[in-house]
Amino acid sequence: MNVSTKALGKEPVDPGLAQSLVSWPFFQLEYEKCIKCVQCVRICDEVQHRSVYKVDASGYPALVSGTNDYRDTQCNNCGQCVSACPTGALKDLSDTGVMPKNLRQKTTTTCCYCGVGCAIEIETENGKMVAVNPSFDSEANTGNLCVKGRFGMDFLHHPDRLTTPLMRKGGKQSPLEQVSWDEAIAFTAKRLNEVKAEHGAHKLGGLTSARATNEENYVFQKMVRCAFGTNNIDHCARLCHMASAVAFQQAVGSGAPSASTPDIRLASAFVICGSNTTVTHPVISSQVMKAKYESGAKIVVIDPRRIEMVDHADVWLRAKGGTNVAVLNGLAYIIMKEGLANEEFIKARTENWESYIQNLERYTPEYVEEVSGVPSDRLREAALIYANAERGMTLWGMGITQHLTGVDGALAMANLSLMTGHVGTPGTGFMPLRGQSNVQGCCDMQGHNNKLPGYHDISNPEHRAKFEAAWGAPMPEDDGFTVVRMEEAALDGTMKAMYIMGENPVGSSPDIDEVREGLQRLEFLVVQDLFLSDTAALADVVFPAASFAEKDGTFTNTERRVQLLRKAIDPPGKARADWEILCDVATAMGYEMSYDGTAAIMEEIASLVPSYAGVRHERLGGSGLQWPVFDTDHPGTRFLYEKDFPTPSGRAVFNVVHQDDAGEDATDDRYPLNLNSGRLLEHYHTGTMSRRSRGLDHIVPEGEVEVNPEDARRYSLDDGCMGRIATKHGSIEVKVLITDRTPEGAIFYTFHFAEAAANRLTGSKMDQVSDTPAFKRTAARIDRVN
Repeated sequence: MNVSTKALGKEPVDPGLAQSLVSWPFFQLEYEKCIKCVQCVRICDEVQHRSVYKVDASGYPALVSGTNDYRDTQCNNCGQCVSACPTGALKDLSDTGVMPKNLRQKTTTTCCYCGVGCAIEIETENGKMVAVNPSFDSEANTGNLCVKGRFGMDFLHHPDRLTTPLMRKGGKQSPLEQVSWDEAIAFTAKRLNEVKAEHGAHKLGGLTSARATNEENYVFQKMVRCAFGTNNIDHCARLCHMASAVAFQQAVGSGAPSASTPDIRLASAFVICGSNTTVTHPVISSQVMKAKYESGAKIVVIDPRRIEMVDHADVWLRAKGGTNVAVLNGLAYIIMKEGLANEEFIKARTENWESYIQNLERYTPEYVEEVSGVPSDRLREAALIYANAERGMTLWGMGITQHLTGVDGALAMANLSLMTGHVGTPGTGFMPLRGQSNVQGCCDMQGHNNKLPGYHDISNPEHRAKFEAAWGAPMPEDDGFTVVRMEEAALDGTMKAMYIMGENPVGSSPDIDEVREGLQRLEFLVVQDLFLSDTAALADVVFPAASFAEKDGTFTNTERRVQLLRKAIDPPGKARADWEILCDVATAMGYEMSYDGTAAIMEEIASLVPSYAGVRHERLGGSGLQWPVFDTDHPGTRFLYEKDFPTPSGRAVFNVVHQDDAGEDATDDRYPLNLNSGRLLEHYHTGTMSRRSRGLDHIVPEGEVEVNPEDARRYSLDDGCMGRIATKHGSIEVKVLITDRTPEGAIFYTFHFAEAAANRLTGSKMDQVSDTPAFKRTAARIDRVN
């Protein structure tokens, strides 16, 4: 038995005194069934790298805290120990089944939460989901899961699920009433056509969804372009990684991540910037840990908060908020001056190098320290780690993109990869970590305002002609509105009708009070979702949609991996798959759409999107296929850019970027703190699913604002007291959490809680290239609520 020394402990736990260890409401360890195999200790220690278990003097697993409560440890409730237990001593408390596990029906599908795309196994009894297990089928997660994927699926059977169409039969001020599908479809088509006839096609718009399948997103954008006749279409990527997509399109000719999960395991150095990876993408963080603790990889973390990954980092660069470009240019300056740039790669495969390095001259370590607060010696140490690595990777999240200079930040990340040649080989590359289950696929299907599926250019006549021939309808030529532009147009009266599928902008968009007002001013609003969200509650028609577990189709994850959804249970009541609803609406509007099933939709996608040309449902067993898949014999592509880049010259482009705070929401005497917003491990998006999971909402039932101890003293705040956060846009009251995780002069608050919504505080200033809102820097103050 090989148990690492850090898991061993000297203090015994007497099974007679402590009958179980409990992580309520997820799992417990019952000693009478324990055979002392310590598989639970090993998987937690060696795979999750958490200080949770030790082995007592009698050989039993115990908690390092000496208590019986997992909350007293670093446990993040991933449940991997439950999976590893061979006897059932570790019991899944969320399992609602009656039958023995070997008699239950099991369906392997893809998780509906973040962009990792974990394979899961849903257990069902009598048509109900009763438990979820990890699946080893996919390279995306290799048997790992997080707390949401394992214990957060009970929202499927929540009584709040929409089960029948709803409609305001008496006009805008009348209540939503249950109606038949035929009545709801006919009324929706009639009203959309009326608005189109009176105001023109470009007064209509649609928001599609990263929680819907590739097939459904394809059908949605086809409906908007062919039935509505407009390019006013967008989705949540605009609010998160659109800055990355725009930047990498500019730098390497494609906005897609270049690497894969197996490459993470192979990498020898990481630069992780603006990503709280253990919280937002915990399964990917476990792959980073594997590379570090099994192969000696080095980790550089760039983040103003003391996130958990800092505890595993070799170097932490605690930069001031909004100084990413200065820090990244500073790393590049040191690499250049130390002669560590990959000159062979630069000469053979890039362009604009000379202009780039001329701009770097001002970013000396001393200047960067003055701007960012990062000590020059740490900056140098970090630069040498990444430059000297045999295989380097960059990972980042919203901390890069959600700034007024989000595109510049992502370009600076691209420059680092290019100057070191850390791209196009195994164990290297760049990965913007996607936040929702199918946000990559939603981009591929082009739920965006200026592209057609497969990133065809809407302004290119040949590209438009290709789709006009396939779809039998003229393509609108001009760029449509992005999501924030549509919301602004609704507010000022120029947008007249919207169709929103699987999105909750009255929660996810900036300045939600104005968003709400704009949606209320629309002449007609349709919302299609699982629950009556804050957005759906404003609609004239609400369609009940099937969840991921109640339909088939595909998701494409953050590593371009196209994977199958398989139907495990039936939708509740009269709820239907999104694509079926959309086809009926489009047909009722006069543009006929019908398919035999999602496999037929994917075949149409494959005929038009070169990178999906070889994707067929029957080929997507196991780990699926990573695009590009050029034909039905092609095995897929694990990493990109081995030989050239998809640019006109075949070369990648260095881009000159500057540190620029102009226009950021600067603090002042009235609003002296910088508000940073983000997410929690236990919740997802605006909480419409995760807050309807009994266990997840029990663990984190409310939001807390993180306040540095010095700021807490300065503003007379105590841990656990109520505080009022106020900005120029609004205010909310939340509980205060005093912690040095957040730096002095800043506060951090999460966006999952509708009753105290973070985006009541944020404004609609955007990166002018990508239209990504600057969620990460809002001037704020906090006052004690007595």
